[in-house]
Amino acid sequence: MPGEGKISVMAEEPTAGGQDRGTQADTASGSSGWITTDVAAKALGVSPRTIRRFIERGELEGQLEEEGITKAWMVSIDSLHALRDRRRPEGHDRREAADVSATVDNAEDTLADVLRDLAGRLETRIAEATELRTRLEITERAESSLREERGRLLADIERERSERENDRQRAEEELQRLRAELEAERSKGFWRRLFGG
Repeated sequence: MPGEGKISVMAEEPTAGGQDRGTQADTASGSSGWITTDVAAKALGVSPRTIRRFIERGELEGQLEEEGITKAWMVSIDSLHALRDRRRPEGHDRREAADVSATVDNAEDTLADVLRDLAGRLETRIAEATELRTRLEITERAESSLREERGRLLADIERERSERENDRQRAEEELQRLRAELEAERSKGFWRRLFGG
């Protein structure tokens, strides 16, 4: 294809040793140069994440470049060409690889969205469960208090009933005594009652 020629090495800022990264890498491994994962991804029609996967699996030669706190993977141009040549006979073209990469990325994004949604739902359910548990505890306390109050009221009612029964019995006994005295007084004669005999 016309646009699939050799990939040129990108120009980069010189490092502390005075050589640029491409020159250092060329000297170290005898390759034709190094490019960033973004450039390699465009060359293969995949995502930078897929390029990092290829490096992890050993399908691409990569090296980690560090400048201060930033780290970036650089990809060997030779290994990139070799991978592209291997993928062509297997029936992989750029469009197919891009579609697969996009599908994988979309699946990962969708999975992340699903996991976020599930985490949100779980938090909501936990909050609802906590609220229900709190309500249940309050209800149980209220029921316990009501049972205790009912027990006290029943005891008070029983005590009052018992006291009334005792009062009634005492009143009946007093009435019986008074009737007996009255009968005794009636049975005495007039003169005995009058003179206290």
